[in-house]
Amino acid sequence: MAAELEIPLTGGRITEGVVRVGDTVRRPVGPHSPFVHRLLRHLEDAGCDAAPRLLGTDDRGREILSFQHGETRTSFQARDWSPAQLTAAARLLRRLHDATAGTPLADGEETVCHNDFSPLNVTFVDGLPAAAFDFDQAAPGPRVRDLAYAAWLWLLGADIAAPLTRQLALLRTFLDAYGLPHEHRHAFGARIASRVEAERAFHEAAGRAAPPGSWLDREIVWLREHAAAVDGELGAGA
Repeated sequence: MAAELEIPLTGGRITEGVVRVGDTVRRPVGPHSPFVHRLLRHLEDAGCDAAPRLLGTDDRGREILSFQHGETRTSFQARDWSPAQLTAAARLLRRLHDATAGTPLADGEETVCHNDFSPLNVTFVDGLPAAAFDFDQAAPGPRVRDLAYAAWLWLLGADIAAPLTRQLALLRTFLDAYGLPHEHRHAFGARIASRVEAERAFHEAAGRAAPPGSWLDREIVWLREHAAAVDGELGAGA
């Protein structure tokens, strides 16, 4: 019997060797996989369709996931999403958080964070974010950790064509759509910068350096410089 055709998938940002086989996705397993598998099974049991289904492992030891039909993105730097797209993204993240809040998976934390809720890790249907994938970095944590990182990945940064006032207005749209209480938005600008700095440290520890003057370094400098403006915008509507 001929081997099934394997089509490399280009979504996601870190994991290599991900392929599509028919209506399934095959991904390498790693130290994170047992937790991710528990998470995906829980989301399925909870009736949450915002993530792929775990279908087992193949004869090469790769995990088998359901294929999420739709479109994926291969770049996020432009961050030129519409209010409707940002609203859908925020509501998608809220569904994932609500499905794990208060469960044993959260391990005493507020919820399980995706920890890389990027446009690159989302399937779009009819132009709107519909489901998430690539949960390799998922771990227990506070909701604002995911929201702060998502704010950078989706709508804030130095290399965005939209003026700062537009970026800040869209940030408010994003947090309102998620339903983040105003009392949890305090010092949110600094939270964003700190979260991206933590991500830089993670990548540097893995041998992916972001030296001074690099794109990521410039983004962090910009986030630090504009943290007060972020807090001013969010505080104005409190």
